[in-house]
Amino acid sequence: MVVDIDELIWDQVNTEHIKKHEVNQAELYQACRIQLKVLLVKKNRILLIGKTKTNRLLSIVLDLVDNNNYYVVSARDSSRKERRLVNEEIN
Repeated sequence: MVVDIDELIWDQVNTEHIKKHEVNQAELYQACRIQLKVLLVKKNRILLIGKTKTNRLLSIVLDLVDNNNYYVVSARDSSRKERRLVNEEIN
């Protein structure tokens, strides 16, 4: 599964939230372009695991607003379990 994203929606809340996880918007956009695994999670949100140009694996939670526009709920380094899911997908 691949998520088609036209626009990511930002506000002060999600911008500050990803900073707490030491993720910046540029890295988030990179990870959204290099999607390795996509899962449907609670509240019909999407968990996208992607890779940045520096090979950092990020787990990004997106909430569909309309069409292909998504609100960024959270972004952080992928957990061990999430990295394992990606490795199983690749192998």
